[in-house]
Amino acid sequence: MSLKTLREGLSKGRLTISALDDGSGVVLDVEGEQLLEMNATGLAIMQAIADGADTEADVADSVARQFDAPPEQVLADVKVFLEAVGKAVAEKGP
Repeated sequence: MSLKTLREGLSKGRLTISALDDGSGVVLDVEGEQLLEMNATGLAIMQAIADGADTEADVADSVARQFDAPPEQVLADVKVFLEAVGKAVAEKGP
């Protein structure tokens, strides 16, 4: 699932983000009828997308600032995350 597709899913209500008190969270995929558990980093990635990040690099920059992490490592993690979320949603999607 691409960044654009995730952003569209968030804006159209197919995907909703819920943060938990411990910093982790969940993303509900209404159409795929599944709940995706996220650690704090995953939640930060999803929130950056929801906030309008246009590229993977924009997402990585946002997350790197939040966690004081090297942007190039975060970018690699963002790519892995998007692939994993895309696969999970595609397997359960309509």
